[in-house]
This record gives sequence, C-alpha cells and structure tokens, in this order.
Amino acid sequence: MSAYMGDAVLLYLNELIDWESYFNWRKGETSDLELDRAALQEVLETAAAICEEQEPKLRAGWDDCAQLVDDEVIYPPHIKETLDKLREAGLVSFGVEEQYDGFELPSFVANVILQMVSRADAGLMTILGLQAGVAEDIQAFGSEELKREFLPRFASGEVMGAMDLTEPQAGSDLGAIQTKATTEGDRHFIDGDKIFITNGGCEIHLVLARDAANYDESKGTTKGLSLYLVPRTHSSGKKNGVHVTRLEEKLGIHGSPTAAIHFDHAEGFLVGKQGEGFKAMLSLMNNARLGVAAQGIGIAEASLRVALQYARDRVQFGVPIADQPLMKDRLARMTLELEGSRALLYRACALVDQNHAISKALKRASDGGTEFSAGERVEMEALSERNATRIRLLTPLAKYMGTEAADSISRDAIQIHGGLGFMAESEVGKLHADAIITTIYEGTSEIQVSFALKEIGKGALTVVFESLEKELKTFDEPKLKEQSDKVLEGMNLILGAAGALLADFNYAMMSAQSLAEVVASVIAGAELLKQAKADPRRFDLAASWISRRMNDLEGRCKRIKEGSTDRLDRAQAIIALND
Repeated sequence: MSAYMGDAVLLYLNELIDWESYFNWRKGETSDLELDRAALQEVLETAAAICEEQEPKLRAGWDDCAQLVDDEVIYPPHIKETLDKLREAGLVSFGVEEQYDGFELPSFVANVILQMVSRADAGLMTILGLQAGVAEDIQAFGSEELKREFLPRFASGEVMGAMDLTEPQAGSDLGAIQTKATTEGDRHFIDGDKIFITNGGCEIHLVLARDAANYDESKGTTKGLSLYLVPRTHSSGKKNGVHVTRLEEKLGIHGSPTAAIHFDHAEGFLVGKQGEGFKAMLSLMNNARLGVAAQGIGIAEASLRVALQYARDRVQFGVPIADQPLMKDRLARMTLELEGSRALLYRACALVDQNHAISKALKRASDGGTEFSAGERVEMEALSERNATRIRLLTPLAKYMGTEAADSISRDAIQIHGGLGFMAESEVGKLHADAIITTIYEGTSEIQVSFALKEIGKGALTVVFESLEKELKTFDEPKLKEQSDKVLEGMNLILGAAGALLADFNYAMMSAQSLAEVVASVIAGAELLKQAKADPRRFDLAASWISRRMNDLEGRCKRIKEGSTDRLDRAQAIIALND
C-alpha cells in the first residue's frame, strides 16, 4: 500500500465514519457496506499511487511556471502529465453526481485526495481543487440545462474551472466588486477585470458580477451580485470575450497559473437566482476552505516526512540529530500539530458528508418517498440543522489550523535542515514557500478566526460543546477517561472566558485568535481520543496533544477573562513608536 494512504486515513475509512448510514441515506436503499467502502478505498489507493509515482517529477519541476502564449495558458510538463493521469483515473471533479457521469465522492475522500496531491505538489492541488469546487457549485445552483451541458464535461476533465472574485479594489471585501453584468433581452454580458485568478486560463469561469440594473444603489454591499458561468468559447466554436492579460510571478505554487482576466462584453449564463450570487459563491468558498485546509495538511505532511528523514540521516556529535532531546521534542511537536489539524478537518468532512446524505434522503421523502415516519423526518431535520451549525464553526477553524500548521511545520523543517534548508534548491524551502499562501487565499487566517467568532456569537459554541460533552462522557476506559476529563475542564474554561467577550465587540475581535485556538484545541482533543479508542497506538498522540494544549488553553482563557480594550490603546501607543 502507498505511503500516501497513512494510518489515520484508513482509520476513518474503516472505523470512525458511519459509512453504512451515509450510503443508506444517500442511495435510499440498504447498502453493501463492504463493497461501498472497498470502492472508496480503491479510489484513494489509485490517487495515492499516482501522487507517489509523480512526486519526484513534481518536486523536480517546482521552479517551472505556466506560460502565457497568445492568450493561452500552457501548463508546465510535469503538471500536465500528472493532470492527464488523474483525468484518466476519473479523479478531476470529485463531487459530480453519477447522473452527470461523476463519482459523487464524499467530502472526506475528496479532501484526502487533495491532501495527497498537495503532498506531491501544492500548485497542482489548486488546479484540481478548483475543478471540483466549480463543478459542485454549478451542480448546487445551476439550472438543469446548465448541469446537463457542463457537468459531464467537468467529470471527464474536458473542461476546467476558475472562480473569479478578486478585483484590485475588492479582495475579501466582495461588496467592493465593480465588474458589471448587463442583461440584454434574455442574455447576460460581463465587463470588467479580475485579478489573482487561480487557473485563469481554463475554459469555464464562475464570475461574481454586479448587476447593471441596480449597479449604483448596490455598490458597497453584497446585494446586487449575481453569479455567472462564463465560457471562454461559445458552443459554436467562436471565442467569447474572456482574455488572460498576464500571469503573476509568485513565491510558491509555481505550477499553478495565477492570472489577470479581462471580460470584454463576454456572454455569461446565470447560475442560481439574480442578485443571490454571493450566497452561491459563499457555498463554493466554504468548500474551498476545507480544500485549502487539506492542502495545508498535505504540505505539512510532506515537510515533516522530509525533515524526519533528514534528522535520522544527519549525524552530529556521533548520533543522528533525531535522537537529540531538543530535536526529538521539535519533531514530536510538529507531528502533534499535523495530527491535530488533520483530526479537525476529518471531523468537519464527516459532518459535511452526513448532511449531504441526509439532504438526499429528505429530498426523496419530499418527492413522495415513504422511507421515514413523520417523527423520523423531524429528527433528521433537527440533526441536519445542528450539523450545519457545527460545520459553519468547524470550517473556518479547520482552514485556520491546517494552514497555520503548514506554515509552522514547513518553517521548522527548514530549521532542522540547518544551513542546507536555507539554500535555494532545498526541498523544505520550496515546501515553505508553497505553505505561505495557504494562510492567505480563500480568506486569511485573520478572517477565519473572525468568522469563527461570528459563529460563536450566534450560538454555535453551545451546539458544538453539547455534542462534544456527550461524546467525551462515553470514554470510560480509565486512561481515556482521565484525558477526556481534562478536555471537559477545558470546555468549561472556554465557556467562562467566552462570556467575557460578549460585552465588547472590539475586545472580542482582538481576542478572536486566542478563542479560535482554544476551541480548536478541545474539538481536536476529542477527535484524537476517538482515534485512540479505535487504535490504542495513538493514545500517546492524544494524551500529548491534550497535555500541551490544555495548559496553553488555561493561560489563554485567563488572559481573555482579565483583559480589556485597554490593550487596543496600548497597541496603538506601541505602533506609534514607529512614526
């Protein structure tokens, strides 16, 4: 079996996710659990084999960039070759439903594939991740006509997609979008410019544009924004008004083309309802945030593997540096950071999958199916609502934790290599350059913790902690119970500290990162205990995470409770020293 699979992936595939309920709800029939699970494992093993085989070429070609030739973007050879292999295996649009010729892979499986691809080459992952995300947004919000026309082409890899949001004046502030959509009869035309568009040379662009009908009135808000599918080529073969004006030069992810796009009265097709483009794009962005979390975990995994091998091979003062106490502690901390982030992502993916399956079951019931009694339906709807609340909190936390782990672990990997790590050709230096962007795109780390704070303010913490408390109280084996009690104590400290934030919005915003850290710590702690219960070899991992994180949690919660907005004034005074 490929080294890319890993024990944690197999643990979730075989024990920690309720696949039987997932497939029963999704299909509306009793599933053949072993057959269904074997199919998922085969998909993952195929992806792992491709990534492992291609990794040497992808790493060797890291410096090679995409090229812009006569308005066409040309991928570097190693990127094109790997994409072709993934396309041949059907692994390019993971979530496209079977009725549109896709595999309809669960979120867990899709994100593990993205994690594997990122471990081999993070730039390739941005291309593949967007391909899946764009297709799934069309599937969720597009008309049946659009789905029939485009989704089979996404599933086969005939076309690829890009998400066109960012403009020079509109980064995370989508209310500042100026790209205009004009309606002429029953047709829509797009004019404007977008920048930093990942995979911008692709055939299909999902463009967020401001409708001309209320253009001036809606400026500065997300009202009046609609989502349009804009192909580069009309069905007649004629070119549409979509032009790649330049490719950016970046610190990392070189194989992924990042483009500036000019729309010159390009025809687009409305996706979803007029004026509700922000809602549709938000769905894509939330899925993309889990994908970027997976990307971060893949980069972190690659960095740790390279660092660990070097530390075992590098002998200083007569012993491998991996055996020296300080280095052993650093490598253990890197492993903890990786596995804690992975646990958070996999928990989020499992909830997404459960809700996807429930929605399929409820839709069949609404269409006249008789699978559930009225009481069962109410219970499933309530579970779906609770899950949705949990997903809204876990998504920004998973993105924050996974990408910060990538940045931190890849930086530590450089330190472990010493001077070699600082050389331009070093593998770990390249991994770190790739990692940096993950904390920035699809919403910076600061935006993620702000989103988490917003969800906490709306009551998500209560929903998440109620579920977590029930789970933690099931650990009755003495060693596990001792650890679960520590996590329960941490949850109570968080609840006490969170109350101190409600009175002052500015202070709450200032403390958002600390609050996100401690909430993520207890959720990941519970998930790691689940892993340890299923696989006792992982007990030391869970216990070490809980020991380190609960000590940190206690200090952070104390600072949150005792602090005030005076810190903002002090921060301003400190910054003023630079004037």
